[in-house]
Amino acid sequence: MKHAIYDQYGIRMERKISFRYYDAFWANRVLYVVTPVSHLEQDELKELQALSEFMIHRQKDIYVSSFVKNKQNEFCCEIEGKNIAIFRIPYQNEATRNLPLGSDLATFHTRSRSYPAKVTAINRIGQWKSLWEKRIDQMESYYYQKVRSNPTDLFDQLFVESFPYYLGLAENAIQYLVDAEMDDRPQPIDAAAICHQRFSTNSWQQQQYAKLPIDWVMDHASRDLAEWIRTECMTSTRSIPNTVQHFIREYESVARLSSFSWRLLYARLIFPIHYLECIENYYTVGHTGNKRAHEDHLKEVLNRSDYYEHFLHSFFDISKVPTRALKIPVLDWI
Repeated sequence: MKHAIYDQYGIRMERKISFRYYDAFWANRVLYVVTPVSHLEQDELKELQALSEFMIHRQKDIYVSSFVKNKQNEFCCEIEGKNIAIFRIPYQNEATRNLPLGSDLATFHTRSRSYPAKVTAINRIGQWKSLWEKRIDQMESYYYQKVRSNPTDLFDQLFVESFPYYLGLAENAIQYLVDAEMDDRPQPIDAAAICHQRFSTNSWQQQQYAKLPIDWVMDHASRDLAEWIRTECMTSTRSIPNTVQHFIREYESVARLSSFSWRLLYARLIFPIHYLECIENYYTVGHTGNKRAHEDHLKEVLNRSDYYEHFLHSFFDISKVPTRALKIPVLDWI
């Protein structure tokens, strides 16, 4: 890789390291991150690059990483048989370690809403219902295939036993979303913002405080809030209610959520993305060599199902949302 990067970018790699999930290297006291982009279309990359330029130069977000052009003035190229992009990580100082994540996320969302150009390739706002329905239909079809095959494999058995419950959750989430879109009126805070595929504490704060555009999408801000909360519920050993309260309080110190925002956030929490991704990763990505890891992950998701259901039941109380005043419905069966 060292010689290929020099040939393509003219950058002399001095020391190779790992940065989050990616390869990275130091060169002339600057940290660069190499990310795969084979899963992205050219129009998606162009929009991501334009958004990153906007956040860096127009909104002065000093923590956004910038795309690096190669010698052909392009933002991606093929190295060792893979399409990659290189990002320059911003200079770090000690103050960045103490940035409150919730308020910084709210500021990031607020600034990104003023992006003037139309976004199409990475736009997800208003598409949740169709995307969720497609995902569930595909999973349900696969479920019936497995039922007919009388599975003996442990993962298959766990999937067959658990899917009806999560199908019920998904259907309730979709109905809750539909009701919100029909009954409530979006406010300025509900306009599209730069969000992430799956936002978590590690999205910005792992190792060094940096915002990588590679997993950005244009969506409703509740996407990031819901995915951060979901990840905490699924992985954290901290006190979840206190952690969620603190995070929401930080966020709302900058941007108050509307009733529409709360309803979309709740719908996304109900929709069992964590379960669906666990199943999809096993069957579509492949499980050669790490079958046990996939089984253990699914067991962990299932073991946390009672706790997660209890959390959904008490979510609005934990978040101190005045549901009656805002006319936000709470699901009785959870």
